[in-house]
Amino acid sequence: GTTMGMKWLLSSGLLSIFLIYALGDSIVANYPTPNTEHNRIMAFVLNFNFKHIDPLLLIFNEYVSMCEGGWEPTVVLHTTVNWTSTMHRYFRQRTYCYRKGASINIRLDVHDSSVGTGLAMKHKIILQQEINDHDFFVYHEDDIIFKYSHLVGYLNETKKLHDSNPETELQSSVIGFLRYRRELRAELQTVFQEQDIFEQEMLEERPDIQPACVKDEPYLLLTGNTHQAIWAFTRGQLLYLQTKCKFLEQAKPSREFMSSFLVFDHSRGHCGMKKYIPGARFTTFSIYHYYKQHHVTWTGLFASDETIYAGYHYTNRGDGDVHPLHCWRGLVNKGRIEQGLKGLEGNTTSEVNTKP
Repeated sequence: GTTMGMKWLLSSGLLSIFLIYALGDSIVANYPTPNTEHNRIMAFVLNFNFKHIDPLLLIFNEYVSMCEGGWEPTVVLHTTVNWTSTMHRYFRQRTYCYRKGASINIRLDVHDSSVGTGLAMKHKIILQQEINDHDFFVYHEDDIIFKYSHLVGYLNETKKLHDSNPETELQSSVIGFLRYRRELRAELQTVFQEQDIFEQEMLEERPDIQPACVKDEPYLLLTGNTHQAIWAFTRGQLLYLQTKCKFLEQAKPSREFMSSFLVFDHSRGHCGMKKYIPGARFTTFSIYHYYKQHHVTWTGLFASDETIYAGYHYTNRGDGDVHPLHCWRGLVNKGRIEQGLKGLEGNTTSEVNTKP
C-alpha cells in the first residue's frame, strides 16, 4: 500500500542481526568514533542534477573536514547525471584529504531522469546492502548543509540521551534538526546594522516547540511540522528502527516522507519517534537550507533562540511571571540574565509544560 511504500527483500543475514537490537544498550554498541575502526560514515545525498552545485560544494567541504578529523566518509550521490572524466577529476581535486593522502570516497548512483521524486527512495537499496559496512549514516538533500559540527553534536547528544535512560530512551527518541534559510546582504545596501545580522537567518518551519525534561535535562520537543530534509543515525539506531518500524524496507516517492515523516509521524506504519533538540543547543541543531526563495512565514532563528532562553513561552498564566519546568529553571535564569532581564531567584512555581 501507499503507507508502507515499496519494500525490498532483506537478506537472512541482516534479519538475524536485527533481532539483536531489541535491547537498549546494544543501540550504542560499537559507537561511531573518529580514528578507530568505527569511524566509517556513509552519506546519501539526493542530487538530481547540477542545479544545486553551490550548496553541493559546501557539503563536500564538510565531508573533507570530517576526513581530516579522523573519519572515513563515503558520499553517495543519487543523481540523473553521468559525470564526464573531467567532472570526476574536478571533484577529486576538490575533495582531497591530507590525513589519508587521497580524495574522499565518492560514488554515483545514476538513474534516468524519468525517476522524478522516486530518486528519494533509491538510497534504501544501498543502505540495506551495506548496513554492516559503516558506523554512521546520514541522508539529506543537496541543499541541506550537514556540517562537521552537526556530526560531532549529534553523536555527543545521542549518547547523552541514551545515558539519561539506558534501558529505553533511544527506543523512542532521537536528536533532530530544524531548517533555516539565510538572506544574503543586498549589494546596494550601504548600511548594515547589528539587527540586520540577527535577522539574516530565518527558521523555515515553525513546529510546535515544547519544553521537556528527560531525567532532569532540558530539551525541546518538536511536534507538528517535523520536516527537516535529513535523517542521521548510527548503525545501532538503524538496526533498532528496523525492528520497530521496518525502517530499512519502507520507501515511497516523497522527499518529505523519506527524510522526516517516516521517522517522526505517529501514523500506522511509521516509526513515531520523538524529535528532541537539546535545550541549550537550539542553534547548534539548526541546519542551513541553501535556498534563496523568501518564505512568507519566516521567524528569526536568533530571535526564537532568545525567546526560548528568556522563558517568554512560559508566561501564559496571566500573572506576568515566568514558570519554567524544573529542569529548565537554570537555563532560563541564565538566559534572562544574559539578556539583561530579571532572574528567577524567587520563583519556585511548580512546573508547567506549555507551547510557545
